[in-house]
Amino acid sequence: MAQYHLFEKPLLQQSSKVTFFVCGIIYGLLIFTLYQPQAFGYIVNNSAVLENQEISKQCNKLEMEKDCNWDSEMLKISPKPKKSAAFFCSYKGSGNATIFFTGNSYALRQLSGIKKALEEKYKTLYFAARPACLTFEIFNIGYKKYWECDEIFNKTIKFLEKFKPDLLIISQKISKNKNFKEPLSIEAYIHDKTTSEVSKYFEMFSKFVQKIIVIEPHPTCSFNPPLVLAKDISQNKNISIYNLPLKDVIAEVDPGWLRIKAAVENCTKCISIDIRNDFIENGKFNIFDSKTNLSFFCDNNHLSPIGIERMIPTLKKSFNQILEELNL
Repeated sequence: MAQYHLFEKPLLQQSSKVTFFVCGIIYGLLIFTLYQPQAFGYIVNNSAVLENQEISKQCNKLEMEKDCNWDSEMLKISPKPKKSAAFFCSYKGSGNATIFFTGNSYALRQLSGIKKALEEKYKTLYFAARPACLTFEIFNIGYKKYWECDEIFNKTIKFLEKFKPDLLIISQKISKNKNFKEPLSIEAYIHDKTTSEVSKYFEMFSKFVQKIIVIEPHPTCSFNPPLVLAKDISQNKNISIYNLPLKDVIAEVDPGWLRIKAAVENCTKCISIDIRNDFIENGKFNIFDSKTNLSFFCDNNHLSPIGIERMIPTLKKSFNQILEELNL
């Protein structure tokens, strides 16, 4: 209203010559500003800004949307999912091991890293994942129908019975599930009801596999890292303030992860892989690569390809050791 009454209305009452002259000055200043190295205070030609924006843009473009070999044997057990971003794929490698990789949206983003860490030391890699739903299916009870977790109820055990994989690899977000949220003492985790249920699943899975590998879930953020980083890098601001305090990581991840690890202790075939230390620098959980300023996350919940790359040496070391022990 102020702009209309104080600027536009008086300008309309001027001659055409004055009106065009004023508008010309405004447009000239606008063009001049846009061509400055820092347009409106943002560095638009910084590679870290552009690449972080691209990381955010690509977050929901999953690789299996292009290369999922919908496995006919898996589809005999569970029909092709109605839910988007849910997959039953298989991939051929040059090794001898049969591997089954499963989980929720964490697994969906980590498949490429798992394949890279395995270095194709598999004959067949089976992949089953969908957003939100847990491999420990009893904990999906109460989830909204939107996630359609009931479609895969009791399917994991049937897949394992069918394929009898050498390795079962699990990667999933569990921190939002109410059964994994309450912090306990170390002793209490061992006797916790949730831990007992997870142990039952490990016992069932163990009948059909040689090893069960569970990957530590990473923390989440209360903001969108790649976009926040892009904005602050463009303004030459300090981005280290966004790295996560360890106390926050412990508060979010440990209640669930320590229950899983307690169940692993009671399972002779189970192995847990901690990935937290891959991201810790200067006493904080880094959300970006300190050399390139590129985000380890593609949104507030999931690792980016840069973040997944960070895990690969740890995964590769564990996978190689396990395959060697199994003569695979």
